[in-house]
Amino acid sequence: MQASTSFLTELIHWLLSGSMTEAIAPVEPEASEAPEAPTRRLLVFEVGGGVFASEMSAIREIVPSQAVTRLPGAPPTVSGLINLRGTIVTVIDAGTCLRQSHWRRTGGLILLAGYGDGVIGVGIDDVRDIHDATEDQFGPRPSDVADGSAVCGVVEIAGERVLLLDVPEMLREILGQGEAG
Repeated sequence: MQASTSFLTELIHWLLSGSMTEAIAPVEPEASEAPEAPTRRLLVFEVGGGVFASEMSAIREIVPSQAVTRLPGAPPTVSGLINLRGTIVTVIDAGTCLRQSHWRRTGGLILLAGYGDGVIGVGIDDVRDIHDATEDQFGPRPSDVADGSAVCGVVEIAGERVLLLDVPEMLREILGQGEAG
């Protein structure tokens, strides 16, 4: 039975290929591709006229901008508070934190990042993409980036140099408690 099954397979292959040479030539299994290089999943976003990327693992959720209640006496990096499904969330201004112009509160977005036992909102202008980047696309922190900045490196995405942002570090710097995560 095995021989007839093999014969039928070869016959069908020959009929479909139109060439006896192709039909009787041993079919070589396709060479397996080289193993894929490890990648890091990044969220690419815009704020204050700049383009930044952050590890996706640092972001829990992205929500549309909503009315922010300003806190009297809060530093300019803190936009204020929002009520998100019954939970009060502090929102920081990523533009101000990154020495860019303020985030676009109307039509912008809020990234929700873990901090301590809760979440903190990070106001941004827009999300560009989610991008998987291989390690060879990353570079060191540029020398022209100010000290005390949460920019931890650069990544090359579609021919564009994008600053890599360490969101937990940015939250620690702004909120000063050192418990981001």
